[in-house]
Amino acid sequence: IIRNGVETYDPVSSAINHPIGHVTQALINLWFKRNPNDNDQLPADIKPYFTEICDTQVDRFRHGRVLLGSQLIALFRVDRTWTEQYLLPLLCWNNPVEAKAVWEGFLGSPRLYQPLLTAFKPQFLESANHYTSLGEHRQQFAAFLTYAALGPIEGYTANEFQSAIGALPQEGLEECARALYQALEGAADQREAYWKNRVQPFWHNIWPKFRDLATPQIAESLTRLVIAAGGEFPAALAAIRSWLQPIEHPDYAVDTLHKSGLCARFPSDALCLLDVVIADQQYWAPQELRQCLDEIVHAAPKLAQDSRYLRLQEYLRKQGL
Repeated sequence: IIRNGVETYDPVSSAINHPIGHVTQALINLWFKRNPNDNDQLPADIKPYFTEICDTQVDRFRHGRVLLGSQLIALFRVDRTWTEQYLLPLLCWNNPVEAKAVWEGFLGSPRLYQPLLTAFKPQFLESANHYTSLGEHRQQFAAFLTYAALGPIEGYTANEFQSAIGALPQEGLEECARALYQALEGAADQREAYWKNRVQPFWHNIWPKFRDLATPQIAESLTRLVIAAGGEFPAALAAIRSWLQPIEHPDYAVDTLHKSGLCARFPSDALCLLDVVIADQQYWAPQELRQCLDEIVHAAPKLAQDSRYLRLQEYLRKQGL
């Protein structure tokens, strides 16, 4: 099925519901019941079946290959030699049908595992050029690529990640921006260190430099990223400022800014951010905007005469707030 030019067929759902998928999953379950450990090798009574499933001459076995792809890390850890011989070649886009199937299987629940990232590096980076082919799992790919690029990942250069992320279409870049702020938010009380050690180098060395790629969706994610930087808020705003633009629905961002306490800590920078993301949008103003402005002028009374502050006050007045 094609919707808006994007393949929506989901090989994972098809595999799960197909008899070949049932058999493959039963074999995987049988294998896991034996509690395999790293480097144990696949057991002699199961390996031949997995090998046969990897035979691309048999189209219907593709449902099984999808499910083997979903266990790629486990297979790689237990039997690296077998995996490199039979499963990793299927990730190569020389055969796009097979690559799509196995990649979507893997992307159902991807995890960063350094040895595997090293082993499938060419196929992984090449997948950025086939973003739309990844169907229902293309967004997971963009997020996975972003987390990998945040690193540190041995054997990859910033230029390689920059080329891969630069190859993504607009939707993919929007997913990267979303993954970026989620990664920083997820760092919790280590946000400042995560910004300095991971996100800032990513921004300077990997993120595309062409501002014509900016969209409101990217701007909203990056606004959240700047706020999530905590004590590094001024540095994050300075780095990302040129990519920001008015947000259609800024309520969440303004509420987050208010709760963060950044308006009192960095009043001038907070005012700058609010001035960028809030235009004269034709809907109710964010409830917390008044509180943000009050905190800003309380911390820095001189800003009460700033043209940006006065504009936002007039905006609130027009909204009846």
